[in-house]
Amino acid sequence: MVIEMNIFKEMGLAVYSFKSYKEFLKNRKGKVFLFSIVVMLIYFFIKMVIPFLMLNGSGLASVIKENVPDFRLENGVLWVEEEVQIDDGDTCVWIDTDPDEVFYDADEMEEYYDEYTNVWLMDSEKMLIKSNNNNMQQFYFADMDAEFSKEDLMALVPSFYFMMVIIMIICYVVMTALFFFGVLFVALLGMIVASCMRYQLTFGQLYLLGVYSRVLPLLIKALVSYLPFTIPYFWVINFGLSVVIIGIAIKGMREDLLQQQNNFGASGDTRWME
Repeated sequence: MVIEMNIFKEMGLAVYSFKSYKEFLKNRKGKVFLFSIVVMLIYFFIKMVIPFLMLNGSGLASVIKENVPDFRLENGVLWVEEEVQIDDGDTCVWIDTDPDEVFYDADEMEEYYDEYTNVWLMDSEKMLIKSNNNNMQQFYFADMDAEFSKEDLMALVPSFYFMMVIIMIICYVVMTALFFFGVLFVALLGMIVASCMRYQLTFGQLYLLGVYSRVLPLLIKALVSYLPFTIPYFWVINFGLSVVIIGIAIKGMREDLLQQQNNFGASGDTRWME
C-alpha cells in the first residue's frame, strides 16, 4: 500500500528537496493534476489578487469619492468642479471646463503636445485624445448624446467588481493552460537532460517531474513581479531553473540506482543504460 504525501508538503519538498522527486513519480495522474491546480491558485493569488487588493484596499467607491472631483455631462456640456492637471513628462491630462477657457482644435493643439506619448484634454464642449504617439483625435460631447455624472460612476462600482471577478477567473484559466504548456516545454528539455545523463525515463515521467520543477521558479516569478524593474530574459532564467532542478533530481535517482547496484549487485534495471 502506497501512502501519498500531503499536497502542501509536496510543494515544500519540490522547492528544497530535489531527492524527493523520485517519490513524486509514484503519484497518480489525478493527484498531479490537483497539485498543479493548487500551485497555480497560489501563484495567481500572489501575482494578481494581492496587487489588486492593495490597489483597492480602501474600496473603489472610496477612491472615487475622495479623488475624483464632482462632474456632470449634460446636454452636450461637461462641467467639472475643479480644474485637473497631471503631467509626468510622458502623459498629460488637463481638464478645465470654465466656459471662458476653450482648447484649440486637435490640429492646432497637436504641435504643442508633440513630445507627449499620451494626452487627454477636456474643456466644456470637447475632448482631445492622443494615445501611444498617434495623431490627436477630437470628440465633441454634443455628438455623444449621453448624460453621465459622478453619481452614475459610483453606481457602476458593483458592476466593476463583478466584471473583475469574471476577468480574474478567465485569467486564471488561461494562466493554468499556459502552465501545462510550459511544463510540456520543460519535459522536452528534460528528455535531453536524461539522455545526456544516461538515465531512462518515459515522457510521462518527465512531464510529471516538470510539474514539480515549476514550483520554485513560479514562486520566484511571482515575487519578482513586485520589483520596480524588469529583469531581461527572465523567462529564460525561469525555465532554465526548472531544467536544472530536473537535472539535479535525475542525478539523485542515478546515484541511488548505482548505490543499489553496488549494495545488491542488481544489474537488471532497464532504466540504467551502460
